Amino acid sequence: MDRKYLYLGVIGAAVIVLAAIAAVGLMPHEPAVPAVYIVYPSEKGDLSYTDSAYQGLMAAEKEFSFTAKEFTPRESDTLPGLLNNTSGEERPGLVITLGFQYTNYTRQLAAAHPDIRFLAIDQTGAGSATLRTCEITSYGDSYLAGVLAASATRTGRVGIILGMQSDLLDTFLQGYTAGVHAVNGSIPVDHTYVQQYSIDGFSDPAGAGRIAEGMYRNGTDVIYTCAGFSNTGAIAVANNATGKYIIGTDSDQSVLGPDAVLASAVKRVDRVVATGIAERLNGSFAGGEQVVGLREGVTGLVYNPKFAAYNETVRAYEAQAVMEEERYLIARASPVRN
Repeated sequence: MDRKYLYLGVIGAAVIVLAAIAAVGLMPHEPAVPAVYIVYPSEKGDLSYTDSAYQGLMAAEKEFSFTAKEFTPRESDTLPGLLNNTSGEERPGLVITLGFQYTNYTRQLAAAHPDIRFLAIDQTGAGSATLRTCEITSYGDSYLAGVLAASATRTGRVGIILGMQSDLLDTFLQGYTAGVHAVNGSIPVDHTYVQQYSIDGFSDPAGAGRIAEGMYRNGTDVIYTCAGFSNTGAIAVANNATGKYIIGTDSDQSVLGPDAVLASAVKRVDRVVATGIAERLNGSFAGGEQVVGLREGVTGLVYNPKFAAYNETVRAYEAQAVMEEERYLIARASPVRN
């Protein structure tokens, strides 16, 4: 064969190969499925805050295509190392952390990984370009819970059980007390903590049950429970008593006490989770500081159908509850003056 034709054949084959490579490069690729990580404040199955967050994740999965990786508190220590060693499609585009106990943890992760967006729910303070803090303030719905308690009590004595002491839980206590006293300023409000200085107070039903028993013995007949999974212990005590009632929190807990749970001060964590995921996936997610509550419809009071008659009484205080929540937030943000 003539060497000239051999060279031409080789060149032609090379051109064909390069064209094929180019064609492959131009072919549309299936877009990578984004990843979302979520760090819960407790184990799933608390019938309260964490379960609401999980429902938000499931709602987002029905609407969007993404892969989710979930972390329990015991697994949260593995996340920093995982982010340091994850790249490509496995690297998350959004990390959601839930609960005030993760405030410093989230800030450190956001500072170390500026390519990732972070949604810090119920964590206060200024965010950043890649970090959104979203506090779901429970002053307004707790105010309505206080109005309900003061309207429903027959002994003239009400109480509140909190998982632990924190700035976030103080909002529940202050809103509830203000609501009670809006109806009757002479009603005493008993309050105590399941475990005052430990987040274990949110996972101690037996402890909450003992506290509820003591409150009921002392004449309290309506208790507002703000203690996560520990609520179930107090509800169980009310179920086994006569004329003793509970107001639940975070999600509708009337199913746990059909004859004892008057209503639940719900916190739509599910809505905040689902919205955050949607915004990240559609490109509208923004960092910064966000506070939402009663006015935005993220909190509110959901009645046990058996006690729905109280709805009309409490509804008369809704506008006042919104105003008081706004005043509370303004006062809290204002610097202390000597």
